[in-house]
Amino acid sequence: EIEQRLKALNQAWAELKQLAATRGQKLDESLTYQQFLAKVEEEEAWISEKQQLLSVEDYGDTMAAVQGLLKKHDAFETDFQAHRERCKDINEAGKKLVADGNHHADSINQRSQQLQTKLDHLAALAGRRKAKLVDNSAYLQFMWKADVVESWIADKETHVKSEEFGRDLSTVQTLLTKQETFDAGWQKLLADSDARKQRLLRMQEQFRQIEDLFLT
Repeated sequence: EIEQRLKALNQAWAELKQLAATRGQKLDESLTYQQFLAKVEEEEAWISEKQQLLSVEDYGDTMAAVQGLLKKHDAFETDFQAHRERCKDINEAGKKLVADGNHHADSINQRSQQLQTKLDHLAALAGRRKAKLVDNSAYLQFMWKADVVESWIADKETHVKSEEFGRDLSTVQTLLTKQETFDAGWQKLLADSDARKQRLLRMQEQFRQIEDLFLT
């Protein structure tokens, strides 16, 4: 009877040690899982903050304002690249936890996928905002040049409406030279204007493709 009691005690002790070891392992797994979650939530908080900033519909109403916003966006893209790398490291760490048999595997996979989805959405918002900033910059440049052209046209309008056609050979030749100079300048202006229009049309198509790629 004593032998049986000892055997039962040894078995109970072995089972207790096994339970303790299993519990210890699960506690360790839970600790690494919570550390993983903390990093995920930190990145998700950063992404949420930047989503709000990228959703602002302010693209600048002057060239200086647009240039300032473009500089801010460039700084964001540099920061974004660093956070992309962090998210990549987090996802790799999550895969390792799953491969090691962490009992929170399902949740780890879910949060990793969720983080990647949010990251992709932020990239889409960033691409759209950059495109709209560049588009607005081109538009404001065009409007500024259009104002310059209108001023030039108004200045030359007096010339072409002039009723002076020369009183002798010398003045006629002088007026012809001025007219030829005016015509050459006008043709160059038309050519430059058409070239700029074609460039704007190409940019418009590129931006449409960016929106289709990221936001549909």
